[in-house]
Amino acid sequence: MLLRITISAITVFSIACTPVAAAEVCESVAYRAKEWKSLHVENPASTQRTIDILKKLGCETKLDQYGDHTDIAFRSVEWKEITLETHENADRWEHWFVKNGFESVHEHDHAANGDAIVVGFHQTEWQSQHFDNEGRAAEFTAICKGLGCETRHDAHAGHIDVSYRCVSPRNLVCIDDEDAHTMQALLEKKGLKTEHAH
Repeated sequence: MLLRITISAITVFSIACTPVAAAEVCESVAYRAKEWKSLHVENPASTQRTIDILKKLGCETKLDQYGDHTDIAFRSVEWKEITLETHENADRWEHWFVKNGFESVHEHDHAANGDAIVVGFHQTEWQSQHFDNEGRAAEFTAICKGLGCETRHDAHAGHIDVSYRCVSPRNLVCIDDEDAHTMQALLEKKGLKTEHAH
């Protein structure tokens, strides 16, 4: 079953910025859409811009054309990340991802709104995760970057070690306390120090 989401031409235009080069890195957002999603687009120019954006993001796409609109089905099964110049741009992309049915991971190094449910985390020491599969290592790296962690790779003897640390305190805004407890457990399992106040 496809989820129908409407996207305006203004929204497409506002997110059609170019990711920055690695040397200018400031913020990353990790994202994926495991299941097929659908965007409802009204005009041909918006349709092409939306397809271009989804393809740049590494998504598979399919088109269903109707008389007055186009439905663009898309998915991105594996975690990927986009790196942007500012926290504000990363926040805009995170909002766009969520609005359009993606899962996303984007940390905040500032305090969240008073009503927000937040898991704080950090780790000054390098942690390491071992992978036999390059694709899984890339997905894990994307998530680490979405969390705001530094990463480094060491490929040797047929496997990859991804090392990561989050020296500065970071925050993840969660949907509810259950989500916060789940995220806290996952972060602690990966060796990060966490805090979640009720």
